[in-house]
Amino acid sequence: MKKTRQGAALVMVAAAAMAMGGLGNGVASAAPAPVASIPDLTGVSTSVALDSGFVSALQSLNVAPSPSGNATVKDGVASFPITGGNVTVYKPGEVDPYVQGSIEHQGSGLKLTKGATVVQLDNFVVDPGKPATLSGRVQAGGKVVAPSTVLFDLDGSTLKPITTDAAAGTATLTGTTVKLSDGAAKALNGAFETDALKGGTTIGIATIVVALPGHMKQMPAGGVATGGGSTAGPEHIGLITGGSAAVLFAAAIGFMAIRRRGTVRTSTDSDNR
Repeated sequence: MKKTRQGAALVMVAAAAMAMGGLGNGVASAAPAPVASIPDLTGVSTSVALDSGFVSALQSLNVAPSPSGNATVKDGVASFPITGGNVTVYKPGEVDPYVQGSIEHQGSGLKLTKGATVVQLDNFVVDPGKPATLSGRVQAGGKVVAPSTVLFDLDGSTLKPITTDAAAGTATLTGTTVKLSDGAAKALNGAFETDALKGGTTIGIATIVVALPGHMKQMPAGGVATGGGSTAGPEHIGLITGGSAAVLFAAAIGFMAIRRRGTVRTSTDSDNR
């Protein structure tokens, strides 16, 4: 099917959503209705192909990464099972951000070990909001240092088109660049007594595989670099079901990251003028 470029997902969502009412005669409008909603997102996994530069930096510091809980690390790829979450998709412009929810990865994470010092990052939660982030719990020496804090920033400018596997009932989004947050860099530098780790350092490239609830007869077309979606007219409205909501949710992580990146760039350009 033909891949579309910028605005494809927005067109589909806009075509599918209808206003719930307006202000008139002093009567408040009804709350916007979501285009689609998945109250209980489960399966399959988020994996990160660890960047060789990041791995080399850890090695130079004598810090060894390893999986914790239900996570796995194999051939340079760290994988974390999706254990829950939810997603609600609104018409763009009615609610901001228009994609809300989370992808949860309870009971898995990464350990970073240097001698007797062990820092564990786990219970990851992907948030597609503004900005798009991955947060998690931080433990050091077996004690919880932070129950939930932003660990990584998500940059969707390198995303590839969404793919689906009808037989497996999954949708796959790959290409999001995972970067170390400023706060996480500061905390890790303190734990390992170094100043080598910097905010913005590329950790790796993420792949999110989500289970599609129900059955999708057709996948919404479109490039995920701008949020994925369909070329969309009213004839495609029926595609906005639980399954396609999962696709939109995954794609929106990249879209929000791209919008954040553009906002930051514009702000920086303005400051330089």
